[in-house]
Order: sequence, then C-alpha cells, then structure tokens
Amino acid sequence: MTEAAPPPSRALSLLLGVCGAVAAMLAWQALVPMLRPAPSGSSMAVRLGLACAALLPACAALALMLLAQMALRFTAAAIDPLAGRETRALLRNQRVIANTLEQFAVFAPSLLALAAGTTAARMAEVTAAGAVFAGARLLFWLGYLLAPVGRAFGMAGTLVVTLGTLAAAIWVWLH
Repeated sequence: MTEAAPPPSRALSLLLGVCGAVAAMLAWQALVPMLRPAPSGSSMAVRLGLACAALLPACAALALMLLAQMALRFTAAAIDPLAGRETRALLRNQRVIANTLEQFAVFAPSLLALAAGTTAARMAEVTAAGAVFAGARLLFWLGYLLAPVGRAFGMAGTLVVTLGTLAAAIWVWLH
C-alpha cells in the first residue's frame, strides 16, 4: 500500500521552511564579516550593551507590527476587541504579534547570555544574529499577509537563528 502524498500546502510549507532556514544561515554568514568587533568590547558590560543594541532591529520590527495593528483597528472601527468585529487582517496581525513575542522571549535572553559569555572577537556573530532575527520576523509577517502558508519561510528563518543562538549560549556557558 502506498502512502498518499502530502497536500500541496504542506509540501509548499516544508519547501518554504527549508529555504527560509538556509536563507537565514546564509544571511548570518554574509553579515558576520561586514560587522567589525568593537575594540572596547572586552568587558562584559560593553558586550551586553552591544547585544542590547543588536536587539533593537527586532524591537523596531515589533513596533512596526503594533503600529500596523493600531491602524488596522482604527480603520476597521474595531476599537473594542471583545465586540467580535475583528477583520481577517486584524486576526492575522494579532497572531504575527503574538508569535513574534513568543520567539523574542527565547531569542532575547539567549542573545544576552551569549554576549555575556563570549569574547569581543565573536561579537559580530551576536550582532548578525540580531539582524537576521529581525529580518526573519519581517519575512514571517509578509509571508503571512500573502497567504498563511507563506509564513513558513520567515518562521523557519526565525527558528534557526533562535535555536542557534540558544545552543551557542548554552555551549559558551557550559565550556
């Protein structure tokens, strides 16, 4: 007996996810050489400050999502979120924002822990991770706006950078 092929949307989601994961790794690898380590980054305080700065693009992406949600709510006259007047766009944006916060809750402490435990020479890798995370979140949002299956590219990119940062932070602190 042969197994049925997965539905086209599942296959497309898997394909987009693999492409998103590879794209995130390539983007990180391309960014690292462009970012020079700060000469004064040898102290933990400076490295943590740089890691906080590396989180700013993700904060800006989240702020953009929140502003878009506010504008959508205003234009849809759905001021009361409990009245049941949310449009599909509002519901989709709510999910993007919630997922971004969930991802950020793992990524941000991982990035800070990595920065605290690494050397100044490796800070370009930390900074690049922050930029790739923000880019992946924006691609997740864009993909979701186009079609729910489109979110797979940005979701996989986010997952790769988040889990990679978490694993690197654990590695640095265990060794």
